[in-house]
Amino acid sequence: MDIPAHLLPRWFLWLANGLALVLMLAVLRRAPLGRLRDNRFSNVFFAACVFMLMLWNIKAGLKPTLHIHLLGVATLTLMVGWRLALLGVAMVLAGTTINGNGGWETFGLNLLLMGFYPALLTHLLLVLAQRRLPHNFFIYIYVNAFLAGGLGMLGVGLLSTLIFAAFGIHTTAWLGEQYLVYFPLMFFSESVFNGMLVTMLVALRPEWVSTFDDRLYIQGK
Repeated sequence: MDIPAHLLPRWFLWLANGLALVLMLAVLRRAPLGRLRDNRFSNVFFAACVFMLMLWNIKAGLKPTLHIHLLGVATLTLMVGWRLALLGVAMVLAGTTINGNGGWETFGLNLLLMGFYPALLTHLLLVLAQRRLPHNFFIYIYVNAFLAGGLGMLGVGLLSTLIFAAFGIHTTAWLGEQYLVYFPLMFFSESVFNGMLVTMLVALRPEWVSTFDDRLYIQGK
């Protein structure tokens, strides 16, 4: 993740930035931005973004040009919905870039990889679980937080690997031995992190998790 700009061709960066801009504008047009006028909601939203900003700055370096870190996007998506979660990820990514942990040239690419993919995946799993699976507290936690978080991390790793290999940034042998080998561990770490965090939130502050409804998942079960 956080791919350095000098390792990628300019046309690819422009393409990624353009695509991210178009998609972000489309998302913001339909995002419930009016909710941010609610002081209680906005305090929770911005506090979550600050927490994620700190989380993204805790990194493990495999190489000077290659770092991995937890995402937490699944939790933010369950808290505020996928559209506002993407706004939050964009703010967090801007903060990490200003802090010197990324370049503006790769902003769009990083937003697509670490924002759009995990947020949309979490939303898709939430919709599928609500339609196809019993409305159960444990299903909400294990599918929508645990599984969504882990698959989001795993997908980011695989997509990053494809980019590294396609542009010859690292050899496929090195990626298989030194990069992909960490992602089963990252899958588990991201899964547990999101699962535990969402469990604590719905137990202590269920009103902070907009996709969770006591009447649907707990009452009468």
